[in-house]
Amino acid sequence: MRRPQLLVVTALPLLLAFLLVSPALSQLPPNGCFPNFMYESYQGEYIGLVSVRLDPNLMNHQLHLEFSQQGYHDFSKYVGHIVMVDDDNTIRQKVQRNQPVIYRVNFPLSISPPKITRIKINGEEICSASEYPKPRTGITLVHVLTVPTQFGGIPRNWDRPVIDPPTHIINTGDWEQSFPTRTPTRQPSQPSTNNNDDWEWMGSPSNVSLTLNDTLFEPGRHFQPSPANSPSRPNQPAAPVPGRPQSRQPSAIPTTIHPEVHNRETLVSQQAPSSSATIQCGRERATTTPLVFQGTRLQRGQMPWLVGMFERRESNGPIFFCGGSLIGASTVLSAAHCFRIPGFRDLPASSTAVSLGRNSLDLLSDGEFRRVAQLLIHDKYKYEQYTEADLVLVRLETPVPLNDYIVPICLWSTANRMDLPQGEKTYVAGWGPDESGTGNSDIAKLADMNIVSEVNCHRQLPPGPLFQPSTLCAQKAGTGPCSTDGGGPLMLREGGVFVLRGVIAGGALNKERTTCDLARPSVFTDVAKHIDWVRRNMWD
Repeated sequence: MRRPQLLVVTALPLLLAFLLVSPALSQLPPNGCFPNFMYESYQGEYIGLVSVRLDPNLMNHQLHLEFSQQGYHDFSKYVGHIVMVDDDNTIRQKVQRNQPVIYRVNFPLSISPPKITRIKINGEEICSASEYPKPRTGITLVHVLTVPTQFGGIPRNWDRPVIDPPTHIINTGDWEQSFPTRTPTRQPSQPSTNNNDDWEWMGSPSNVSLTLNDTLFEPGRHFQPSPANSPSRPNQPAAPVPGRPQSRQPSAIPTTIHPEVHNRETLVSQQAPSSSATIQCGRERATTTPLVFQGTRLQRGQMPWLVGMFERRESNGPIFFCGGSLIGASTVLSAAHCFRIPGFRDLPASSTAVSLGRNSLDLLSDGEFRRVAQLLIHDKYKYEQYTEADLVLVRLETPVPLNDYIVPICLWSTANRMDLPQGEKTYVAGWGPDESGTGNSDIAKLADMNIVSEVNCHRQLPPGPLFQPSTLCAQKAGTGPCSTDGGGPLMLREGGVFVLRGVIAGGALNKERTTCDLARPSVFTDVAKHIDWVRRNMWD
């Protein structure tokens, strides 16, 4: 459960370094077309989202996108692809109401997205930006959407419009060359004598026609808005996108617009949704598949208190950086170091948002997205002391509706035991990198870990500022939290109810692989030792 977008390493003077479970940063190209274009992290890759308004009086809408990729690349096999996000009814309604229509862009290099340089709709330029310096590779993608106008349907011979393969003109000042779709100006293995260091690839035009009897996805799978306080039933997976490795398709624009469509993950339970009045803390919705705690992927509805913390950015959209736990309708508990590291990070509430009710980091899936109104960092938090008081309370701008998919976790009671014995089973959950440290986990994972006594933890990790009065250690070889799991919960299961005992703080670093060393214990801030502060300051 690890997400390799940032490994914040703090050097220790002894045997190994300590890896804080810290916020994720991502290197994305400059975006001069925001808000019409955004980069989004999706299933460990980057995609693009285009948001434009279409003329309701026109039937054909051609979207023209240009990108610039640094360096030489041979994109002859796959140059990218544009697909629609919404179903046909939603698209038709948005066009008629003059609301933005959303396109998804798949890139040829999904982990290194190109820079957007031009957006045009029906030949009208929406935005433009400079290309990368040479050497560079240009990418052009074209998509044609046909929608019935307000005054009639589509003539039968327009059902699947065919357009001639466009040509693209390169004019570097030294020479000019035009070329057809999918034909490179020259192959990377064949350097040009004029040394203009410029390449261009054109994707095949994507044509989509909407009729009253034709859908973008499979029949009978129209996604309707769901009531705010009532979770909706799942739908079948979307049809795969041609010419691209299969992946789930997003269904709505993220960030400030709440998703209005259902998650396409199939849920195993068909029970009636619970009302807010009957929600009990720490209980998951019923599933027919028992939980297996070996880094298993969570179904939606499992760990419904697990939330994702996102940094809101004006240029490239929100980006995930830490986990957290919902402890009330307006309050999330996370790790203070996710927000404040002296000289490195000081993230304000105004730049933070919270994703709730999702097992995925995909903000286009069904769930809630809340701005943050206030951050309250523990007054005794000191970064140099690692796990001591490494806590922050996050106040949501508006309370979140409780249902089968959004449930607060139970807080530790002072009547419960404080000392946890060696080997006590606990559970951790989060979206961090996988065990290799090189892949992302778009779907949250859950793993079981055993409590390690302070004596044994000292034996496996070097002493020093890592060990504080509120430090907890847990371990299980091959599984555990790392990187962007930070801020997530360490849980105990008491009589079928999950109780929050700790907040994920960090673990040992494998210096050779520069990733988390899951053969050693991970450390957590013991929430039970700060429970009075939590209860006194939470907003519920």
